[in-house]
Amino acid sequence: MARKTYHYDSDLKRMVEGPGPRKADQGSGDSWRFSDRAYSDKPFKAHDGTVIDSRKKHREYMKRHELTTMDDYTGTWQKAQREREAFYKGEHQGVRRERKEDIARIIHTLENRRGR
Repeated sequence: MARKTYHYDSDLKRMVEGPGPRKADQGSGDSWRFSDRAYSDKPFKAHDGTVIDSRKKHREYMKRHELTTMDDYTGTWQKAQREREAFYKGEHQGVRRERKEDIARIIHTLENRRGR
């Protein structure tokens, strides 16, 4: 069973699940990145109305709906950009050869049709 975190919500006057809001005197370090404070300070609603106020809820929501975040594609967009540039410069040999073969086949087909 997973361990849960609770804090006292003074507005609701009861304990609620999740980390408490960040206090002003906790410093300005980046420890917020490794906790649920980023979610609990500013919870948000997904398009279907699900309130997401913790990393766990976010992970579960993403898994349930087969979604991902952009950090799963680190380096993917840069690699695709390099491949596009190589293609347009004519440096991508595999596609270039296939393209030449396609053009030659089309020309041959058109010449045969015209000769009929």
